[in-house]
Amino acid sequence: MRLTRVPGLLFGGDYNPEQWPEEVWAEDVRLMAEAGVTMATVAVFSWSRLEPAQGVYDFGWLDRVLDLLHEHGVSADLATATATPPPWLVRAHPEVMPVDAHGVRLEFGSRQGYCPSSPIFREHTVRLATAIATRYAEHPALAMWHVGNEYADHTLECFCPESARHFRAWLQARYGTVGALNAAWGTSCWGQHYTGFEQIEPPRKAPGPPSTRPNFSTGAASAATPCWSCSPPSGTRCARSRRPFRSPRTS
Repeated sequence: MRLTRVPGLLFGGDYNPEQWPEEVWAEDVRLMAEAGVTMATVAVFSWSRLEPAQGVYDFGWLDRVLDLLHEHGVSADLATATATPPPWLVRAHPEVMPVDAHGVRLEFGSRQGYCPSSPIFREHTVRLATAIATRYAEHPALAMWHVGNEYADHTLECFCPESARHFRAWLQARYGTVGALNAAWGTSCWGQHYTGFEQIEPPRKAPGPPSTRPNFSTGAASAATPCWSCSPPSGTRCARSRRPFRSPRTS
């Protein structure tokens, strides 16, 4: 059974045409075909180009890229483009950016800068993935969906209030009672005994090793799972297009 409708071995890699003048795209794709490339992953880091302002989409350049690939017999592994939130989203909602253990909110300026627990980030990724799916689900170049991944890569942990709420909910689901948590953590040592889950915070900078540290990394990692399921969202044309999903780091 073939994974995609593309016959034979899938051969190719990431292609980021938005980083190059459009005048070279035709030569790029011609060389791909000449080299026997059968698939190219596109639009991984293209959120700010595809949605330059909230709710305003510019798909023209991606239309031309996909058409060009199809004309040369190269299939597309189309990304959800959610790897890096655009600057307009960060300026409108700075709370989507992660906070470090010292309480400093990180600035915009590199890929994958976001808090995975942020409901605003998740809401906007769903909107973008849905818009991309609606436009390209039936495009002849499309062979596979490249689902957003690497959620715990550049931002392994976030210490913001939203992440703290997620952490407390995760702890309550894991231990059931604060008494069970105290027993498991040995909180009687150094007077760290808790009487309610609402008293627990992430292991921010403290006078000594916080008792929350052993659990926090696992709890933080669990925040990434809903992000993965958000893009592409089930029930959209993305899911109904009968193209397989691909997440390089999770499949």
